[in-house]
Amino acid sequence: MSLKETLKKAKKIEQALERQNDSDNSLSQQTLGVVKPRNYLALDPLLRKGGIHEKEDIDIVRKKRRRETKQQLRQTDWFSE
Repeated sequence: MSLKETLKKAKKIEQALERQNDSDNSLSQQTLGVVKPRNYLALDPLLRKGGIHEKEDIDIVRKKRRRETKQQLRQTDWFSE
């Protein structure tokens, strides 16, 4: 999914949310206030840290490997062994 497609997708979602907010306007006035919609574009995996543009630098690879081993060590059940 390209950036252009992602932006189009986010715009469609925002428009749908606006339409939904307009229809539920009477309900939102009764609540404490208008809830800010979540930024769906920020959840796109292409825009996360690293992603496509991440360099295969030695330090980055080591850091990734360390993080993965730490996660594996945290997930192991030491009491069952």
